[in-house]
Amino acid sequence: MLPTFINRDMDDDQTPLRPRCRRGSRGPTRLKRLALRRAAGDKTRVDIDVNIGVAFGPKAYEFMSYLGVVSRERLSILINSWDEVLEVDRNMI
Repeated sequence: MLPTFINRDMDDDQTPLRPRCRRGSRGPTRLKRLALRRAAGDKTRVDIDVNIGVAFGPKAYEFMSYLGVVSRERLSILINSWDEVLEVDRNMI
């Protein structure tokens, strides 16, 4: 007996199923937890090794994520490297 394959794009009546509609596109990451903690007055400390420029500690990953959010909001996607970022923008970030 040959295996029967099921076409998942068709229902029982052999009419095409509708594609699933998305409710909206995914918006930018905002790190709401961090913003709420900051608004409440919580000041979290993150240690940075200045020799290699890497954050460490319990909140280091969240800090790096925050830097990514800030840089995506402030810088153009057309910038190819960090060397092309203006000094003013670097200091802001």
